[in-house]
Amino acid sequence: MNYRQTQNYRQPKQKKKSNILLIVLLALIAFNILFIAVLVRNAIANDPDSEPGFFARLLTFDSRTEPTSRPRTDVLTGIDHHNPLTGEPMDLGLAQLRPLAIVLNNISGSLPHNGVASADIIYEYPVEGGITRMLAFYQDISGVEMVGSIRSTRLYTVHLAESYDAILVSAGRSAQAQEEIRNLGTPFLNEVEGPHREVFFRDRGRIPGKRIDNLHAVVTTGERMMQWLPEYDFRQVHDQGYEHKLRFTANGTPQGGSAANNVVVRITSGKSSTFIYDAEAGTYHMNQFNSDFVDANDGSRPGFTNVLIIKTSVSNIQGDNSGRLNIATTGSGDGYFINGGRYIEISWSRNDVRSPFVYTKRDGTPLDLGIGKTFVCITPTNLDPTFE
Repeated sequence: MNYRQTQNYRQPKQKKKSNILLIVLLALIAFNILFIAVLVRNAIANDPDSEPGFFARLLTFDSRTEPTSRPRTDVLTGIDHHNPLTGEPMDLGLAQLRPLAIVLNNISGSLPHNGVASADIIYEYPVEGGITRMLAFYQDISGVEMVGSIRSTRLYTVHLAESYDAILVSAGRSAQAQEEIRNLGTPFLNEVEGPHREVFFRDRGRIPGKRIDNLHAVVTTGERMMQWLPEYDFRQVHDQGYEHKLRFTANGTPQGGSAANNVVVRITSGKSSTFIYDAEAGTYHMNQFNSDFVDANDGSRPGFTNVLIIKTSVSNIQGDNSGRLNIATTGSGDGYFINGGRYIEISWSRNDVRSPFVYTKRDGTPLDLGIGKTFVCITPTNLDPTFE
């Protein structure tokens, strides 16, 4: 056997060894990628308020595929009823749905919001760092073009959503909120992690004429919600016998109330919201950060028939390095009801985290809200509003 024959004889063995080395190398690369992915996902879970980086965004599923099942409006149809959040006429099929409760960013760099003019009820509440966030409730989100920007949830946000038997929607959660979601079985759509991320996407051009930071770009749409909610394995409608506690009347202006044409509500020591009464429309417009509270979808200013102020205990969670808060949303306390350019002092109560809020006048009789949208301010007991 000559040299060439010897080399030709040995080549298959050398090629086989090369193939084995290549397979081992590819396996090591795949293992490292998987290991990095696990680290990233764990980092997101442990620090849900941080902005996901490149690898984290690769792990975020953003499908635009349409499911084939029915829209969630097909639960019951054809019977006139009323929206339990506003008192306005609504088909019974929509009225029996669990509302959506969507957490909204509320720092100046994220404004204006999208979709706030379509919300039935909006809560504003303190979070750590002296800022505030909002929780917008939608009984029927089907026609809403875009909602955002969406941010993370807190323990008391879960409790607010539970007060309406709502489906909670956010981008991230605190550790305390996650534990409570598990304990209560709260239906939860989370953009950062979990099986429901297809309802979210990021749109840095969500505000016309403005390019915003990716952190403030998380949004959803009514169309996406209507497409995907029926696919999820949680209850879509209220249980039979579920009882709403909000009461409505055509004219909710409180008799004997004091003037409330301009109301300044201090949500934190450094953040106030101002409500200005529009007598012609019979609603209040809100101002914050020296600007009008507007909807970026169409530039409109939401009008609120009712403004509620809930005064309650606000304190820091012991041992929380981020300064997160405890906000009492059960028990009882004082507050104010504002409607039609007048206000009165009221009382609020709530038996437990699954119960709805109950509002009464100071004489103990039930409080009737005016038919229409409501803005609710949650404030510490030591911060008082001003009325003009």
